[in-house]
Amino acid sequence: MSSILEAERIRVAEWDAQIMDLERALSAARAQRALIQKRLDSYKYPVLTLPTEMVSEIFVHFLPVYPECPPFDGILSPTNLTHICRKWREVALATPRLWRAIRFCFPPQLDAFDLWLGRSGCCPISVGIGPYESLTRPRFSSSRCARWEHLRLESPILIESAMPLLRHLKIEFGDDYSFNPVLFRDVPLLQSVFLNHYAAISVTLPWAQLTSVVLDTMYPFECAPILQQTSNLTHCKLMLAHLRRSGLPDITLPRLESLTVIGCNNSAGTPSAIVGYLDTFIVPALRGLDILEEYLEDPVHSLTTLISKSGCRPQKVSILGNRRVSKDTYCGAFPAIQFSFDGRCGLDEIVSPNVEAL
Repeated sequence: MSSILEAERIRVAEWDAQIMDLERALSAARAQRALIQKRLDSYKYPVLTLPTEMVSEIFVHFLPVYPECPPFDGILSPTNLTHICRKWREVALATPRLWRAIRFCFPPQLDAFDLWLGRSGCCPISVGIGPYESLTRPRFSSSRCARWEHLRLESPILIESAMPLLRHLKIEFGDDYSFNPVLFRDVPLLQSVFLNHYAAISVTLPWAQLTSVVLDTMYPFECAPILQQTSNLTHCKLMLAHLRRSGLPDITLPRLESLTVIGCNNSAGTPSAIVGYLDTFIVPALRGLDILEEYLEDPVHSLTTLISKSGCRPQKVSILGNRRVSKDTYCGAFPAIQFSFDGRCGLDEIVSPNVEAL
């Protein structure tokens, strides 16, 4: 019995010796770890040594150029910058320009919109409101829309107050729009407007104060009532649906400097014809014209009529699309105008097949 106990005592002593060796090794490992951690704690990541103002500016350049709206969430959203580290979160939340452009859908993202609105401080903001399925149109009071500078609508909204900073408005309603009227009454700085067909027939605007208008996918007879009210336009772009001229009134735009007349694609995917439409314009201040040649039944005659009727002196004319009339014919008829051409002339290709693109 005594021999068994003696053996057990020896084994305990051996285990004590091994435990002591392990504890010494563990102590040494902990000391090494503490030393390394001390060095890590003293290290400053270069990006974290930058001044806050510089980090803020880098963050702003991370986003699309204002007034384009960044993604509402995801890797390219300013929200993503708040998830990197504590300092970056503090900088992001203290940079109002990061939150001055937002596109959201109603109603699920309305609370998040209010959050971004608060973070944007006093900055003028760019807002996009996407399509929604709710039967109730969102209401926007002065607390929500007083700082709107750029607004893009894909669904109608109810505006209950002035928008004193609104400068640019883009409205693109879908064909499922219910044609409820949308009124923009108190928008003293509004100058630039983009409207598609469904928006143009339902929106009320202070047309006389506008200086730039784009009308998309509209018939000439739908454009006429709008253009007759926009006496201060300096820039106008029309993307027209097909319709030959028939009893259209003359449109006088005394301050218009640039006019673009192109077509939208019809169901077959080819440009539509709006022959003779240019003859309805009286534009004495016109300096630049972009137009598809197929809209000019007799291109030289049409341009001559425009110049004579308006008393204008266009400096640059861009003839778009495939042409029937040669470059030399245009330049010979109007030597004072600088012409540019987008597309080849079929006549030139037959007469001079080796000539490079005009």
